[in-house]
Amino acid sequence: MDQDRILYRGEAFTLTGNSLRQDAAHWAEVQPDGQVKTMKNGRYSEWRIFPEAGNAPHYRGNFEVLNQAYGLALHEAGALLNEEGTFRTGANWPTVWTRDISYSTHLGLGLWNVRACMNSLNARVRNGEVEQDTGTGGSWPISSDRVVWGMAAWEVYCLTGDADWLSLSCRVMEKTCIRDEQVLAATGGLMKGESSVLDWREQSYPAWMTSADIGDSCSLSTMLLHAEARKTLARMFRELGLEEKAREWEEKSVSLAAVIERFFRIPEHVLYGQYLYGQYLYGRGYPVLSEKVDSLGNLLCVLLGQAGGTHAAGMVASLPHGVYGIPCIHPQMPDSVPAYHNRAMWPFLEGYYAQAAAAVENESALALAVACMVRAALLCGTNKENVLLETGLDEGLLLSSDSQLWSIAGMLGCFYKGLFGIRLSPDSLEFRPCVPKSFEGVHELSGLEYRGMTVDVFLQGCGHRIARCLVNGQEAPPVLLPGMKGRVFVKLELDGGEEDEGAVNLTRMGSSLESPAWKAARHGIAWEAVEGADYYRVYRNGIPVSQTEYCHYIPAPGRGDVSFQVMAVALDGRESYLNEPNDYPSADSRMETRPCGLSGDEVWFSRVTESPDALCYNVNIDKPGVYRVDAFFANGTYDVSDGNTCALRSLYLNGRRAGTLAFPHTSRSGNWEYFIYSTAVEAVMTPGPCRVEVVYDSFSENMNRLVNDMVIKHLRFTRIS
Repeated sequence: MDQDRILYRGEAFTLTGNSLRQDAAHWAEVQPDGQVKTMKNGRYSEWRIFPEAGNAPHYRGNFEVLNQAYGLALHEAGALLNEEGTFRTGANWPTVWTRDISYSTHLGLGLWNVRACMNSLNARVRNGEVEQDTGTGGSWPISSDRVVWGMAAWEVYCLTGDADWLSLSCRVMEKTCIRDEQVLAATGGLMKGESSVLDWREQSYPAWMTSADIGDSCSLSTMLLHAEARKTLARMFRELGLEEKAREWEEKSVSLAAVIERFFRIPEHVLYGQYLYGQYLYGRGYPVLSEKVDSLGNLLCVLLGQAGGTHAAGMVASLPHGVYGIPCIHPQMPDSVPAYHNRAMWPFLEGYYAQAAAAVENESALALAVACMVRAALLCGTNKENVLLETGLDEGLLLSSDSQLWSIAGMLGCFYKGLFGIRLSPDSLEFRPCVPKSFEGVHELSGLEYRGMTVDVFLQGCGHRIARCLVNGQEAPPVLLPGMKGRVFVKLELDGGEEDEGAVNLTRMGSSLESPAWKAARHGIAWEAVEGADYYRVYRNGIPVSQTEYCHYIPAPGRGDVSFQVMAVALDGRESYLNEPNDYPSADSRMETRPCGLSGDEVWFSRVTESPDALCYNVNIDKPGVYRVDAFFANGTYDVSDGNTCALRSLYLNGRRAGTLAFPHTSRSGNWEYFIYSTAVEAVMTPGPCRVEVVYDSFSENMNRLVNDMVIKHLRFTRIS
């Protein structure tokens, strides 16, 4: 019987055609009439979902657990539609968010309701550019992943062929990308900004990093989105017949892709690192690559084409995966950090793992991903925002919303882009199905709307090799072209044969070590011992220079600006993040300058409506070189973890704009007494006096556009080369 067939069996749970078995206190059974009986934490419940007839496309297959999981996703997606025709973000989140609707559309929500996706994306455009969600330090430019909107807009165009939408989204993305380049560009061609999605800073960044440090860092996932945004712009301009503009943005995309390969590829490893972070709090610019695995970033490498062929297949097989799902990062943060992004599985991320597995024809990984998502949805009776990695349950987390939009989209995408292998381009819809051996049988999708046609798909067999394809009863390639109209019936027969089903990397979800804490030393540098550490790695200006079992180090004499950091390491391979930089600047490598008119401990309060600009005392440059310029400031407009009022000002040196200084929220709302250093601008400077101005200009508008305030005590100039 199909319902008794084991779809997936792992060490933590078993999924059959009509049941889930985790343990005696956690199981679910799906009845033939659609009723679901569940036991969760020893509490019994029953539920049944009947999606509305108009909510197409519908799925039906041989296995009731898949039928019910898809039906639940469809029902919850419909419930999140509001009267304006846009999607709420989840049961806890009543508004549209840029990041969530963009990832959701790209995952597969556009294949379900492209018009609502279009309306929702439109709702996140303001003043002709994409709005960044609230986030760390007051949002953009600390968070800069708003460009994810572009790949969602392209998905909408591929589905609809809407020329007006293409023209609008092209204008929006060009303005957004140009503004980002003016503010976010960093040395070496990098683009600044915290990790996409991981925007609850203590969940994925070292404790010592301030909001400004995060704004000065460069993350894998966000860098990939910036590269993809430029690639998408090239596609849009090419569709509009503007080849010169297309080549311009294509070159920028290729350049960013090369930068990612140069800075983020872990040496002698198939995967990419998490993000670049350095001593930005102290403004010295010696970035180090964190070799933690950012799952989203690596999956986007596969799905967006940063990696291809055997490299991409190797990445999917190598990505660490827990028994209940894929982690956001691996290893996890130290045990002192509570569970949210840390120690949690996010179904939207599992949905991307499923799509990456299907893209590289890894049937084992696809079966694992689908099983993990179905398990969580059936047991919880909803598509949760996240579940705990250790237990697979929604208890023990800081927050976990029901009916989370991108979790729903991740589930739908497992069917659309996983099992059925739907691939969209501007001029076709192609099927590249991937059905694990255990899922062999019939899978039907009916009522899929595409470019004026309604498509019904009948998929049979297993594997990823199409043995036969019929379109309206005629032998044909598995590709639909926009010129077709009316009802279209596609039949796909798979022949699994002796194909390799692929590998997965089931990994224990361990925690990293705590970072060493500095302590006073009579000579050299010293730090507190870290529990579990077997030795320590010492870094000088971002380069490892020593390894020691002791908790102190006496460095060789050095000249110029010198910064030390230490990493704790265990023999089992666990590491800590580098600790807070310990600075030893030479007397002539650092200078400070105060805003004109200040004395003593006075501060300059800059408001857009009052005194937005400051002339600082001239600084006298003794030696030529590259200098990092930052400001000692406070911004108490709102809490450090939220809001959209990160302050911005342009830095002018001798009348020329050198770049943008970002002044994110520094503490709690209303606290204007907590000072840190801002993000930095790097500039080549020559000997002699330099006129220094901090100016509110056209480059300084933030996401709030009305409130853009901070206080400054002084500016600092540090020679780094």
